[in-house]
Amino acid sequence: MTSTYSKPFLDVDGQLDRLGMLGLIIDDRERAYRELQAIGYYRLSGYWYPFRQRPAKEGEPRPSDFVPGAELAEVIAIYRFDERLRAEVLHALSHIEVAMRFRIGHLLGRRGQFAHHEVATLDQGWVLPRRRTSSGPNCSVACDWHDSDHALWLRKQERNENISNEAFIAHFNSHYGKPLPVWTATEVMSLGDLTRLFGGLAQRDRQQIAVDFDLYLEDGNGDAGALSSWLEHLRQTRNYCAHHARLWNRNHTAPLSVPANVPEMDHLRGEETDETGAETVSRAVSRLYGTLVVIAYLLVRINGSNDVRDRIRLLIEEFVHQKPDRLSAMGFPHGWEQQAIWQDQYQRDEELVGRALMLRDVDLLYTADAAALLTHKATFSERKGRLNYYRKNGAALSVPGTEAHRYPSFQFDIDTGDLSPLAMIANRRLLNGDAGTEDQRWAALNWWTSPQASIGGASPRRALVDGMLTQTHLDDLLAPLQGE
Repeated sequence: MTSTYSKPFLDVDGQLDRLGMLGLIIDDRERAYRELQAIGYYRLSGYWYPFRQRPAKEGEPRPSDFVPGAELAEVIAIYRFDERLRAEVLHALSHIEVAMRFRIGHLLGRRGQFAHHEVATLDQGWVLPRRRTSSGPNCSVACDWHDSDHALWLRKQERNENISNEAFIAHFNSHYGKPLPVWTATEVMSLGDLTRLFGGLAQRDRQQIAVDFDLYLEDGNGDAGALSSWLEHLRQTRNYCAHHARLWNRNHTAPLSVPANVPEMDHLRGEETDETGAETVSRAVSRLYGTLVVIAYLLVRINGSNDVRDRIRLLIEEFVHQKPDRLSAMGFPHGWEQQAIWQDQYQRDEELVGRALMLRDVDLLYTADAAALLTHKATFSERKGRLNYYRKNGAALSVPGTEAHRYPSFQFDIDTGDLSPLAMIANRRLLNGDAGTEDQRWAALNWWTSPQASIGGASPRRALVDGMLTQTHLDDLLAPLQGE
């Protein structure tokens, strides 16, 4: 096919001459020559685009001419700032990516070492085969077949594992064979593949990871939708950084959720609503500022530190010093520096930290899943009724914080198809024989998950799961709580 591009090739001198004719001020031609040689005319064009004249009519392309006073030195200063910003953002995203690798691998690992292969542990929409078509070179006509998103993802993951040269992969393959267990497999996933795996987790697992980042829905369950939105947005941001693309003045195409229960993000909401009553997307959300708020929010929940956030903030402040108009292109709202998330003392809520730590290693079951484990009852209706009876009489612990009941799975004995007798005894003592108040239920979960010296430093939960908890242990552990 013949190209229709007809503009003549311009060397660097020719490019500078053209910019000058279009009205861009070039004070130091020698320095400008070096910069264009180092960066490239077309890479810089994304940075000088806002300095071009606006079109006479809305919807028309911008003229090539620059606004009066536009300087190449300013364009290059913005480019160098963006270069440093990408490095800082990429460093911040590396912390988030590594933390997500651990959380997903750790949670799925509790389901089984190959849980990422097993369709029963994943979202059923992700593992459901659907029709696909292709017209590749091996198809004389369009090829049709059925495959699930999970199967496509799994094949790509297997290729990643096969071509990886990581030493731990070779160790696992030589000692245990293939495939890799999930807590190892996550270490060779790209952020995109990791994001897709998160989206393919069962709903309760996505919600549990969201809770670990203090993301809650109104009913108290984890806001998995918001976290999915954030991960996809950050994946796109990481690609921009990794491929040296522009962050400054960019409109993000990956929507960024602004959860209702995250007060630190209230200032990102649009001030208007559309015809459906939904809030409009604010400039802060669609530009870099929203990305930086999410990064700051997640980082303090990963390592409790604001160090990386502070380096980014300092870089921003230095860039806009004496030129505050530079903030607008990045979507920074007026008074952004006064927001809580940018303050020196910003930390996550200690009460939420304590609850997240208690829930981190506890597998939670919704009513239907918990009732299904009570196989000593014949029908599902009987199982659900029995579970409700156990809860109301304090034999089954339901974790507070949501409108829906969530039951820690360690209470259930798979072999007998009933609650563990020791769990029922402990719960009834901890909850005083009834459903318990929210404070009592949190206190009960804290007791179950706290290490105890008298059982070798294990928690009662761990001792029960490992078959090491006895009635004598139980009596000794509960005696101080009951003043015996």
